[in-house]
Amino acid sequence: MRIPMMFLRHRSLIFATLCVLSPLLVSAESPSQNPFTGNPQAIKEGKTNFEMICAGYCHATESSSRPGQCPSLFDCEWKTGAKDADLFRVMSDGVPKTQMIGFKGRLPDEMLWKIIAYVRSASKCEQGGKPAAAAH
Repeated sequence: MRIPMMFLRHRSLIFATLCVLSPLLVSAESPSQNPFTGNPQAIKEGKTNFEMICAGYCHATESSSRPGQCPSLFDCEWKTGAKDADLFRVMSDGVPKTQMIGFKGRLPDEMLWKIIAYVRSASKCEQGGKPAAAAH
């Protein structure tokens, strides 16, 4: 009888805990294509997140005159693959023996996809620009 009473007293806490933890317990595969490509609101959010998270520490912005500590994400050169799924994998898992940490479990997948949508929308490749002189 004590277990059911304890459950009833703490059911809102248990429910809240399950709501928070359930996404972590589900191992759904990420989409291979960006669900936010071309979405103006998502691109705007992605830009804000990129400027706070990515440009705040390592990468330069698309209009910055300063070089970033890490490779430009707005030229046409990609070391780890040019598809959105490749970028998502790098952002999620990081790159061993580099400053690029993985954000899986630190940032929601949705946020990573929005950052990728922004990077793609501001890419010089998407705007017909020429590839960078050297690969990263």
